[in-house]
Parts: sequence; structure tokens; C-alpha cells
Amino acid sequence: MRVLFATPDPNRPGALADALLARGLEWRVLSYRDPDETRQVLRDHPVDAAVVDLATADAEALLRHLLHTAPATARLLQAPSTQDHAVLRLLALAHGLVEENESVDAIAERLLALSALTRDLDDPVLRTRVGALTRLPGMPKLYLAVQRALEQDDLDVDDVTALVARDPQVAARVLQLANSALFGGSRGVASLPLAVSRLGLRTLRQLVLAAELYGGGGPASEVESIGRRSLMAAWLAPRLGPERGDPDLVATAALLAGLGPLLALAGLGDTAAGGRAPECDRGAAYLLALWDLPAPLHQAVALQRAPHRGEAVHGTATAVHVATALAFDRPVDTEWLQRCGIAQHLPAWRELADQVQRDAA
Repeated sequence: MRVLFATPDPNRPGALADALLARGLEWRVLSYRDPDETRQVLRDHPVDAAVVDLATADAEALLRHLLHTAPATARLLQAPSTQDHAVLRLLALAHGLVEENESVDAIAERLLALSALTRDLDDPVLRTRVGALTRLPGMPKLYLAVQRALEQDDLDVDDVTALVARDPQVAARVLQLANSALFGGSRGVASLPLAVSRLGLRTLRQLVLAAELYGGGGPASEVESIGRRSLMAAWLAPRLGPERGDPDLVATAALLAGLGPLLALAGLGDTAAGGRAPECDRGAAYLLALWDLPAPLHQAVALQRAPHRGEAVHGTATAVHVATALAFDRPVDTEWLQRCGIAQHLPAWRELADQVQRDAA
């Protein structure tokens, strides 16, 4: 594997190579040179991944060059996690963010995760097609910030609310979703603090995720429909999941599964072929890994239409499969449910989904 590390610090590429070697990987790490020489090297010897430091003189030009000439290359931007306009502009050209003060060991782990995903989704055509999309869903930065805040021992609810309020567009969309029938809209939620007190922080986090992923891009009515169905799937999935499963993980996976239909809307294939999951679902899983989200989410999203390819029993992928099938009006794999010993619950699950749709109408 070949990695380009574009950074003004001449010692960092060598340190990254050492960190990878310590993990038993003899990957070649290329250091950044002047723009013309670097582009010549990239033309002669394409790289599998690139880490571009914001402090690099022509960081934006380099990211654009990689986007247009080597879309299959995984592009990571190293920059502070901030709402600064310059960072957000560059982040739109990258697949993921590496924190400004991240150690080379942490960067090596990110590259290892990318390598593992590449093996799981070993399809250069898919990576190229995902990388070349011009209507690619952006990384849910606010959701990830809220997630980090919720993981803090000294969690402050007011701080989380203020974090969401900094993005007026997302905040407005969160309130709109909080007032939908799915979340008891008849009670009237007029402010973010009220949304937190009534719905809870974990539900707020899911609403932020929905607002960021399904709040724009593509034909408005179709994106809105995908977002609405994804929220319905997220509500259903924990109620269909295994008793010992993590309901929060199951709900998040079902909500993220809507990325598959979003990518289909952007141009990726939405039918299974050659014994593989649909291109759009595998592309969505690839995006989640680039965003550094947990591996169980990748698998559940990739297998949302074929859970038998990744599970031996009723688990997260199966719950996401049934929830998304009911929410998106797709066929349910009844043969698989029978093998799992849960087919007898399907009529009740269908009725539950129908009831949610009637309430939302």
C-alpha cells in the first residue's frame, strides 16, 4: 500500500512509516514535495491513501487534484475540528478528518482501518465511483461532535444543546423532525432545550444525524422521502432487534442505512449482482468507514438487503434489514427469518410499521 503524507513537517512521513512498520506493515509513505514534483510522482505511481495537512501550502489544490485524477484514493484532511469556513470547504473535498494534533500512531490506525475496509469491499470500481460522485453526502461533523460530547465523563446538557444551536440550519431541521408524528409532534417542541428534555440526548443525536445527512442535496422531495423513511427505520429497528443487542447501535445503523438510497439517487446501482450487495449499499459502508464510524455500522449498512451474508443468527444486520425493508417497501428475506427462528414475528412487525405510517400521515 502506498500513502502520501502531505505536511510541512519533514519528519512526520518517516515517523508514520515507522509506526506502520511497528505494526508489521512495510507500506511506502511518500513525503510531500513541491506541487509540480508531487503531481508527477502521483501520475507515475498512484497512491492508495493521502493524508493532507491543512498547513500544507496548496492543500486545497492537492485535494482537488486527487479528487479529479485519482477518485479511488482515500483522502484524509488533517485539520482542527472546527466550524471554520476554510476547514469546512476543504473537508468537502476529503473523505474524513484527522485531528490537527493526532499522533502518527493514531493516523496509522486510521490507515489500517481503511486497509481493512478495502479488503472487505475489494472493488476498485466501487471506490472509484464513490470517490467521483459530485453529490456525495458530507461527513456529519455536528453529529460526530455531539457523539464526542456524550462520551465525556463531565457531560453538560447545556453544552450539547449549545453545540447544536451553533448551526442554525441543522438546529431548525432538528426542531422540525422533533415535531413530526414519529416523535410525538402533537406536544409541540419549540426550542432545543425542550427537545432535549422531552426526547433525551440520544434521540437528539439521531435527529442531528438525520438533519445533516438528509437535509439537502439531490431532488428535495426524494431526499426528504429517504430521510423520513430512514427515521422510521431507526424507530423500528430497536423494537425488532435481538434482546441482548444495543438498541442505540441498531437505531443508528438503521438511520445510516438510508445512505444507500441516497447514493443510488446520486448514480450508484441499487440492485444486487454477482452474489454481492447492491453497489449503493457497499458504497455507503465505504463512506462510513472513511468517516471513522464503528465497524458494526459498516456491516449493517452494507448488508441491509442481505443480512445472511454477515450473520449466523438474529443480530443488528437482521434488525436493520427488516426495519429498512418495511420503511422502504422492500421485500423481507422471510427464508432468513425462518432460519433465525423469528419469522412468526413478521406480521406484528408489519402492523407496527403500518401504524407508524398511519400516525405520520
